[in-house]
Amino acid sequence: MRYETPHWRGVLDDDGRLMVAINFNMDMGDAWEHADDPRYPEPMTALAYKFAVNYLIYAMTH
Repeated sequence: MRYETPHWRGVLDDDGRLMVAINFNMDMGDAWEHADDPRYPEPMTALAYKFAVNYLIYAMTH
């Protein structure tokens, strides 16, 4: 199986503010879905939840 490096990208408006966050080659949904599975790596689940909280807070404050 071939693994690629995940990338984070963004689409900015004319004033340089982030409008769209793009997560390429990663699946945060899997990390949320399998969070209660002891076979799934906990660091990946924790990272996915951190991103979700950051996205939510950013969306609510900007």
